[in-house]
Amino acid sequence: MINKDMTILQILQLYPEAYEVLEGFGMKCSECMAAGEESLEKSARRHNVSLSDLQEELNKLIEKT
Repeated sequence: MINKDMTILQILQLYPEAYEVLEGFGMKCSECMAAGEESLEKSARRHNVSLSDLQEELNKLIEKT
């Protein structure tokens, strides 16, 4: 399960398919230098994305795999 404190890099390393969800929210996180340091919560805030919606979609994706 993905939580708000995980870094974007951690998420992408554990679940490479999460890239599609992040891109769907307009987050080009895989291209960002801050991906290794920035938490999901901070990244969502910076991109003006609902954290709860983002987490929900990411966790749905994980449940499928």
